[in-house]
Amino acid sequence: MSVLWTFRVALSLALLAFGQIPKTKLIIDTDLFSDVDDAAALLVACGHPIAAPIGVMINYPSIYSALAASSILGYYCSSDVPVGLKRPYSNETFFDTWSYRLGEYASKVAYNWRHNALMPWGDVSSAWDPVELYRKLLSEADDHSVTIASIGFLDNLAELLSSPGDIYSPLSGHDLVKAKVEELVIMGGAYPCGYEYNFYGNNAPATALVVNNWPGPMTFSGSELGATVYSGARLTVEGPVGDPVKAAYRWYTGYNMSRSSWDPLTVLYAIEGRDGRNEWLPGNSLYPQKYLKLQMSETQAGDFLDDFYLDTATRAARK
Repeated sequence: MSVLWTFRVALSLALLAFGQIPKTKLIIDTDLFSDVDDAAALLVACGHPIAAPIGVMINYPSIYSALAASSILGYYCSSDVPVGLKRPYSNETFFDTWSYRLGEYASKVAYNWRHNALMPWGDVSSAWDPVELYRKLLSEADDHSVTIASIGFLDNLAELLSSPGDIYSPLSGHDLVKAKVEELVIMGGAYPCGYEYNFYGNNAPATALVVNNWPGPMTFSGSELGATVYSGARLTVEGPVGDPVKAAYRWYTGYNMSRSSWDPLTVLYAIEGRDGRNEWLPGNSLYPQKYLKLQMSETQAGDFLDDFYLDTATRAARK
């Protein structure tokens, strides 16, 4: 069966802070490079009281993507979270050839917050190979305890599924995922049908391999979910001086401008979005699949994210 899952993005920080809900072991697989909402998604993962990020995989092969992720993690007190970077990598930077309005931010965040980074400026030699890091983290985890949030291309996940046993586990990638992963949450596609860049823009065969062969529950966050949920502008105006995600939004969108919220909504669901209503739809899938719809308005969801960004940035600035 496939599932249409409707959820209300809601959070009681006071309740969660007192430990009444178990922490979500989270791996984020991100194309942090050409859109700034990936940076906001890392902020959400680092700032959420029940999130326990255990790894960040970069699926766009730019050294600045890994360096920027390293700087953001370090700033938000998550310097123990390892980073994997897709090979072969380059020193490519983003340039907006579509609208000529959006600015590059990854290299700037990486350089200006290099003192917070997990790796030296310009040197990504310590970044893990994503498949090796996946296999290490999953082999060390309890069964069905890890949630993966894919907010970019699916190359790393496709290679993980196809990987053989190694020093970390004798299991194949397929069987390791089946044993250890509770849920895969994918920002990709358009529902009930359509085209979306994460699925077709880089490696469509990798997308097909993951979607058709993933041995466990999958939840899809489509382009329609976050496209009109705007967030980030308040952070650029009200956020503390010295916050890297605030700076990223300023460099990318300009002062006091918001951006669609595809990735932070996806990560938010991956962490705590299971309290919702579901409606079963006909299907024959061996493993349950569902896609997300907002139950609150786009404005309410955007306001929630803006409040969350500011709260996390303010707390980080005090440390």
